Amino acid sequence: MEQGNGKVGAVLVVGGGIGGIQAALDLAESGYKVYLVEKSPAIGGVMAQLDKTFPTNDCSICILSPKLVECGRHPNIELLSYSELLGVEGEAGNFKATILKRARSVNESLCTGCGICQEKCPWKTGSEFEQGLAQRKAIYIPYAQAMPNIPVIDRELCAYFLKGTCRACEKFCPAGAIDFSQVDQEQELQVGSIVLCPGFDEFDPSPFFNYGYKRYPNVVTSIEFERMLSASGPYQGELKRPSDREPPQRIAWIQCIGSRDISCNREYCSSVCCTYAVKESIVAKEHVPFELEETIFFMDMRTQGKDLINSMNGRRGKE
Repeated sequence: MEQGNGKVGAVLVVGGGIGGIQAALDLAESGYKVYLVEKSPAIGGVMAQLDKTFPTNDCSICILSPKLVECGRHPNIELLSYSELLGVEGEAGNFKATILKRARSVNESLCTGCGICQEKCPWKTGSEFEQGLAQRKAIYIPYAQAMPNIPVIDRELCAYFLKGTCRACEKFCPAGAIDFSQVDQEQELQVGSIVLCPGFDEFDPSPFFNYGYKRYPNVVTSIEFERMLSASGPYQGELKRPSDREPPQRIAWIQCIGSRDISCNREYCSSVCCTYAVKESIVAKEHVPFELEETIFFMDMRTQGKDLINSMNGRRGKE
């Protein structure tokens, strides 16, 4: 929308994690037109993968899910999932943003989210959302509460795009929503402001071979452990070892891998991992009926923010 001073009263929010979602909702409630761009097929980001959030250890998806629904239904928010920002031109108050909207191969206006296409698809691969601990189909919705609740076809796995065969999803879709002819499209948006909420990249500990990640199945990252704890995860909330699906007797958290390490170009502390490990140790004990031996190894314990750690200590004392 064009304002009287020549400036555009619309905002582009880049990144559909919890930060981008909250920014979009706040702006939309203030009367602004908001374009929310997210590169993955659904918004939610890393928070959707977490089991609990500190300092209260409340259910992560229980907090996030109402915001997902509100974001998808708000009349002032246009959700552009499976899309990327290609470039920006202009000046403050009047930007032209070029968005690449990737082809889902599913007609969004026809799809009802019934899930039949996923049931009938015979092709599987490791689920990115489940950190490879479970599988997804070639046509998939990232997670159960995803917004939008519309599947996307992975063209690098789909037999139709690789060999011209199969088309099982198209055959069984009752709404006729499968559209193999879709192509990527560029879209230009006029906005007055841009809010960047890019999130973060997970640290890959694989090069640190002495810790055994990717060599031993029971060595996992914190995000993988979150999915193991989650009731909606691959183990349905039961704490099990990946190697034999048996409950562990002892768990060790190894902190500070890569932290302040010039060899991997990370000369800083993330400031969140210590409190994160404390939270996971508390939640892990809640998932087993026996006494679980836990050890946290660290260089420095940096539980940023006294309110966080005081809340956790109080909770632990009550238990």
